[in-house]
Amino acid sequence: MSDLKRHIGQKVALATAVFCALLALPAFGLFVWLWMERGLADTWVPSALAAVGFLGACTVVLYVISRPQPPLPNEDAAVDG
Repeated sequence: MSDLKRHIGQKVALATAVFCALLALPAFGLFVWLWMERGLADTWVPSALAAVGFLGACTVVLYVISRPQPPLPNEDAAVDG
């Protein structure tokens, strides 16, 4: 594993990403159950699918935000060119 460290904001983003991923699982189960019980014509089914998509997108975005960034180069480093 790399020696890059996460700052507090990145740790919060990672914890929130895990929370969103965990919430997406029962939302997906609800979507499948509603789809089997009521069919696609019911308005709850696409709403449940939209919730799954939203939580999945939040998970991805928050995970990308939580990734540790490499340190910036020194200001007095020579510029190529």
